[in-house]
Amino acid sequence: MLNMGYSALSDKELMSLLAVDDARAFETLYQRHAGAMYAYAYRKVPVPAIVEDLLQEVFTNVYRRRAELSHIENIPSYLYNALRNRIFNELRNSLLHERHHQQLSNGQSADLHINYDLRELEKAFAAALDKLTERSREIFLLSRRDHLTYKEIAERLGISVKAVEKHMSRTLGVMREELKDFGVLGAVVIASGTLL
Repeated sequence: MLNMGYSALSDKELMSLLAVDDARAFETLYQRHAGAMYAYAYRKVPVPAIVEDLLQEVFTNVYRRRAELSHIENIPSYLYNALRNRIFNELRNSLLHERHHQQLSNGQSADLHINYDLRELEKAFAAALDKLTERSREIFLLSRRDHLTYKEIAERLGISVKAVEKHMSRTLGVMREELKDFGVLGAVVIASGTLL
């Protein structure tokens, strides 16, 4: 296959080639998605060295697991979920590091604090989802978890883009209010639509 031909292949086709150790398929996948993923991660963790490490972890893991990942239908969704997991872990570790410093000064357990914080965040996120109408919740999750555009959501649900925008506007207001006490972790949950 000519190198030029790889850019015309779908993600699914590239993953199938990668499963049989095609290095060019891996390079093409990386070039296709790394730029947007970097921008996404940088908005959450604005430290270039950390973002580069996170991306390297995601793509190294894809390469390592290439044989078992060839069945995945939605490659961008898989990549962004993997990246969000790593961002969340990075923020969690930062919070743990901060708690450790507090522990040194007041003798409290950092692990207990971080677990408590995450349990509370999980409860608050669930409460926020419960406050949404069924349609608003569906639209929010299609946007955040499935990475669909407002236009794609409108087409899938048979409603106007304007209606999607109104639902998302109300939903984000509810989310921000419910998760306002969780700072950056709350913002990550709102952006990703999931608590990992």
